[in-house]
Amino acid sequence: MQISHHIPPVDLRLVSANIRRPLKLLGMALVAPLAVAIVSREWTQAIVFAGLAGATYLMGRREPSSTAPIAPRDALVFAAIVYLVFSLVGALAYLPHASLVDGFFESMSGFTTTGLSVLDPGSMPNSLLFFRSYSQWIGGAGIIVLSIVFLPGVRATLLPLYSAEFREENLLGNLLSTSRLVFSIYGGLTLLGLGVFVLSGMGFFDALLHVLSTLSTGGFSPYPDSIGRYGSVGIEIWVCLFMIAGAVAFPLYYRAAREGPKKFFADSQLRALALAIGAGFVLTLLYDRSPGGHGSIVTHVFHSVSAVTTTGFNVTDAGGWTQGQRLVAIVLMFIGGSSGSTAGGVKLIRALVLARVAQWYLHRALLPAEAQLPVRQGGRILRDDEIRSVVGLTMVFLWLIALSTFLLTLTGCEPIDALFESTSALGTVGLSTGLTSSDLESWAKLLLAMDMWAGRLEILPLLVLLYPSPRRSGRSS
Repeated sequence: MQISHHIPPVDLRLVSANIRRPLKLLGMALVAPLAVAIVSREWTQAIVFAGLAGATYLMGRREPSSTAPIAPRDALVFAAIVYLVFSLVGALAYLPHASLVDGFFESMSGFTTTGLSVLDPGSMPNSLLFFRSYSQWIGGAGIIVLSIVFLPGVRATLLPLYSAEFREENLLGNLLSTSRLVFSIYGGLTLLGLGVFVLSGMGFFDALLHVLSTLSTGGFSPYPDSIGRYGSVGIEIWVCLFMIAGAVAFPLYYRAAREGPKKFFADSQLRALALAIGAGFVLTLLYDRSPGGHGSIVTHVFHSVSAVTTTGFNVTDAGGWTQGQRLVAIVLMFIGGSSGSTAGGVKLIRALVLARVAQWYLHRALLPAEAQLPVRQGGRILRDDEIRSVVGLTMVFLWLIALSTFLLTLTGCEPIDALFESTSALGTVGLSTGLTSSDLESWAKLLLAMDMWAGRLEILPLLVLLYPSPRRSGRSS
């Protein structure tokens, strides 16, 4: 008998019914870019945002017929669908300035906090520039988390959804309190970053757009040359610090506030993040072949931070990097930031587990067969199912990168560029060697959009959605 026959079917009726709740949230959220359009006197864009806000809010107002909790497998499918729906709605906002494919790419890149772009930000109105960064901020906070915080009456059904999207523990023992905690940390860091960016020399609107893209580790900038536009070491340093802040697990801030700064700096993921940044800096410096010697130390640190935090800002064009620098960036983008943060990649905690497993294999070969040798990480023994989960997800991540790289080479690009772009999309990073542009073939744009979709969800929800398992329209009695 096939394995699929043993897999419980997904309740599509319950999943589709609950989609209305995030749509109501989206309708409320679209009021912000609508306000920017009105203030900026961008009337065409204002009409578009008003129509989208009204339509999505009205669709979301109708309560689902069932308030039953969503099963974990249904939650995974829901998480995949909700990001697709948000991206499709967001694509419509770009239609006055882009094709549907390009708008969908830009919207998916926004809500998945990736930052790859096929549009010229210099030709966009202020409201659309705001929407790009704002969509990343929404995606960074998490659509499910925002739904729990701002939509009363939905919390009882959304715990599996919270776990499917955020992949972090229920810190306070209460879903609403935990979601509010996550949002308050995220919002507080955003306000702090806005003030710092303004004081560092950015104009208010620039600072707003960049802080929304920084804390979300998204990387959209209103300028084609990104942070390099400013030519300011001070701005680069501050942006670095807030990229790191976005890549640190949000629950760690809470624990540090309760238990002191030692708890913060003792975190294994934070130490691994610092090590990755340091190693990336040294290697990119060694691989630098720029005329007149090595480039700016701050620039190399900035690009290492941008890659491993999966933010995607840049100071110099990645298309001009040496192959060695690109390979270093690929490794950093693959690793990513902390679990429980807005960063993408396979996550530092999985990289640490893989390192422990490799160490275990080495020790296992040197010890007698009867020796008991558990795999330890973070002061505890890892279960076999935890190890299998980490190894399995990492292998799927690698296979998807390999497949995407092969397909992109069909466009005629160099393999190193295809590998760079695939890793950037799946890691939700946004750095590009120039392959991602308006000239890219439509099928390749959709391929990278699917990569971004899979990467934001850490692959599993999308695989569950696409897996050929049984479906049913409602729960059997």
